[in-house]
Amino acid sequence: MKLPSDTDRGLTPLIGNILLVGVVVVVAVVLVLLSFTFLEQTGAPTAEATFEYEQTPAGLRMIPTALGTDVIVKLNGEQVTEFSADSAGQSVLLPTKPGDEITVVSADGERTVLVDKAVDDRSEVGDLVAVYDFESGSGSTLVDRSGNGNDGSIQGATWGASSLKFDGNDDYVEVTDISSPEPVDEFTIAVTYKTNDDDSKQELVEHISGSDNWLLELKPCSRGDTPCSGSDGYEPVYNVDRSSGSQTGQIPGGELSAGTEHVAIGTYDGSEYTFYVDGDKKATENFNGKISMGDMNIARDAEFDGDYLDGEISEVRLYYTAFDGDQVRVVTETMD
Repeated sequence: MKLPSDTDRGLTPLIGNILLVGVVVVVAVVLVLLSFTFLEQTGAPTAEATFEYEQTPAGLRMIPTALGTDVIVKLNGEQVTEFSADSAGQSVLLPTKPGDEITVVSADGERTVLVDKAVDDRSEVGDLVAVYDFESGSGSTLVDRSGNGNDGSIQGATWGASSLKFDGNDDYVEVTDISSPEPVDEFTIAVTYKTNDDDSKQELVEHISGSDNWLLELKPCSRGDTPCSGSDGYEPVYNVDRSSGSQTGQIPGGELSAGTEHVAIGTYDGSEYTFYVDGDKKATENFNGKISMGDMNIARDAEFDGDYLDGEISEVRLYYTAFDGDQVRVVTETMD
């Protein structure tokens, strides 16, 4: 029998080491391949998001088509909703107006911006006749942001940080000869306001064109002609009527206190008018009559020289479409 030489004994550990390294390399490659296969099958989280957009009377409906992570949707910096990574096909309604900005950020700690979309086209907003956001801060013109040119002339009111302040005596805004991009036989009027006074009748907004009249006003409980339960506070009221008095109707909005901000929204669909306060539906009444566009006063009675608002208004929106409760809710949340 031949005994191993010193050379053979020296080669044996070396060959063993080479074989061991080879096995390790093969195992590592197999693990990497398995890892890639697993990630492909399970879907590794990625910071990406794609959306489709659909125009509605109230604004853009935003529909995620692919999400690689949980995301937060914001309108003008304010969070609107949050989508999880498996929310493709769901949607959110954004009551957009020209100049708005839609952003989508990852919901993790990184807050990576995935979408940054400017709203600057008529096809990306709702059925707006006029919109006033009171962001100008100076000047004698209240600019209509809808793009329809329905600017208002400021009479006496003073600018706040993001509102107009009315003194209750002779301050108001006058909008004449309102232009709508579509014929108007229904509408939605929305106002964000705060009153300082609950002892006098005040006007938020009033429209009049021929015998057609509609308005949002504030009536003190002390007048005795509202359903208020006591003598303190006031009640917002929505009226649709004929100036001749042949038809008239009003919907009270519930007792409120001065000094707090609220959103009042009135709709008319051609046969019924409905009133909402802070998103809550108050009532629906019948009204048969054609409603047109014409002149509109903000913070003053359009028919008589009086009933001025003592308080502030921070946003007004006028649409040529009647909204349902869900649409009113999202508009209220945005204007609040």
